[in-house]
Amino acid sequence: MTPSYRSVLSTPGAAGLFATALVARLPQGMAPLAVLLLVRGATHSYAAAGFAVGAAAFATAACAPLLGRLVDRFGRRRVLAPAVVLEASMYALLVMAAEAHLGAGVLIVLAALAGAFLPPVAPVVRAMLGEVFDDPAVRETAYSLDAVTQEVLWMAGPVVVALVIAVASPAVAVLLIGAVGLAGQALFLRSRLVRSTGMTVEHTARDSALSNPELRALLAPVALTGMGLGAIEVGLPSLAIHAGSRPASGLLLALWSVGSMAGGLWYGSRTWRSSLRSRYQLLLGLAVLCTLPLIAARSIPAGVVCSLLAGVTIAPVFSCQYALVGRSVSAGSETEAFTWVIGGLAAGSAIGGAVIAPAGVSAPFVVSCAATMAAALLAVTAASARRPASPAARG
Repeated sequence: MTPSYRSVLSTPGAAGLFATALVARLPQGMAPLAVLLLVRGATHSYAAAGFAVGAAAFATAACAPLLGRLVDRFGRRRVLAPAVVLEASMYALLVMAAEAHLGAGVLIVLAALAGAFLPPVAPVVRAMLGEVFDDPAVRETAYSLDAVTQEVLWMAGPVVVALVIAVASPAVAVLLIGAVGLAGQALFLRSRLVRSTGMTVEHTARDSALSNPELRALLAPVALTGMGLGAIEVGLPSLAIHAGSRPASGLLLALWSVGSMAGGLWYGSRTWRSSLRSRYQLLLGLAVLCTLPLIAARSIPAGVVCSLLAGVTIAPVFSCQYALVGRSVSAGSETEAFTWVIGGLAAGSAIGGAVIAPAGVSAPFVVSCAATMAAALLAVTAASARRPASPAARG
């Protein structure tokens, strides 16, 4: 373990925070595949299944800022606990509706409601990292570790669902999402740092996080970055199918995450002398260069190499985004501010899927490169909106 990561994990309660947050967030990695297969089995329609997953993603993106603001206003326990109960209830109702064959419309609505009540654990963790770590360099390493943890989530979730379906059914997998969410949330809320900080933080701000001009300037690059990633997420399975190997879809997606984990671990272990904003702009440009080879990939071996390469910059980019958001938030709106970082993924998936038929298997990767390049250009513009930093923030 490098000194940078040791300085993060040696903080009392930090290891427990990351571990319990991973369990609490696991349902987010499980839900897309489990809901897709449940709705597909109940309706015999991939279109309906895709709509259900997309509706859940859009509902999560739309409702996360509201839940984040409620956390800032009323505290973590008072919002996260009811949210996870409602989320688990919606998944139970979704299974009941699927078993009763109530129709695609009902299933899509219930999937969207489950997504709407997704507890904002990740934004809460990122807001807490800003409270716990005063040193900006250590705090950025902590954000890198969180970005790597996020990749573990996206890799482990589908594997758990696949194993459950192999021995049971999609309905059991969806019910398990609710059960894991309830158990994970209980562990998270009882973790040392959540208990010790949640009782002392007083939130006095009443304005939305978007009242901060620096955060508003970050929204466009953040959304475009998410759109680029969403396009790759649908492009990799399309590449595998085009190459004649549907099972390789999971392999390419997993390798994409492995590349991100490797890049994130390396990035977080370094001490950087360049400014955070210049690094963010550089990483976005590198993300375009790392994604470009996917446009020409046509075989599984090429896809394997290109998927790994395309993932290398993801966790470092997210680490920079988290640090920039954390530096720009106003007191009392920290959690809400971090909910805005999830934007763009659902839109990117929708656009990437829509362009495959008319433009071919390379189209999602072209969309990704264009969106990420636009994000890099807008990040330069966002730098001019930065407010003068206080002496404490300049560290």
